[in-house]
Amino acid sequence: MPSPLGHLLAGWSVAVAADEPRKPAGRFRWLTPVSLLAAFLAAGPDLDLFVLGWHRTATHSLAATALLMILAMAVTGKVTGKINWRIVAIVGAAHASHLLMDWLGTDPSPPEGVQLLWPFRRTYFISNWTVFPRTERRFSDPTFFTANLWAAAVELGVMLPIASASWWWATRKRKNRDRISVPADRRQPSA
Repeated sequence: MPSPLGHLLAGWSVAVAADEPRKPAGRFRWLTPVSLLAAFLAAGPDLDLFVLGWHRTATHSLAATALLMILAMAVTGKVTGKINWRIVAIVGAAHASHLLMDWLGTDPSPPEGVQLLWPFRRTYFISNWTVFPRTERRFSDPTFFTANLWAAAVELGVMLPIASASWWWATRKRKNRDRISVPADRRQPSA
């Protein structure tokens, strides 16, 4: 299964690509509340590691994705007076990115796979196509450092181009918005 590093990058990429275009503001302009929330939601399902027997079940299901989206609808509707569908989609896509990455990853602990249809089916779904190598959670394992370094390298190799594309897309959206919103009397004459 991918590490938190890969999951955080996936969630951040979802938010950056889908969030409203903004003008750059300060040194950490790429860390908005929405991108931080999406990064947390993408890595959050692995908090079930602290509950014995729950890993890759309820928090790794499409039901959890739907529940988070319903919660986002309720919160944005209550706070703003109308549902912010962009935020709802970001919440759902960020959480679903965790499910996709885990499905495409290797987990040596049985049972293999992810219970995508929990609570309706207890079947573990696994992909025949492994993109992300296993991570080692036990410090006592002699392969702890090498396995995790390799997993992090692969995750960065896969996710950094995706994160870069998201950043490029967001920058392009912002430039297009700024170009369109310039008043006609302030436009530069064409050559």
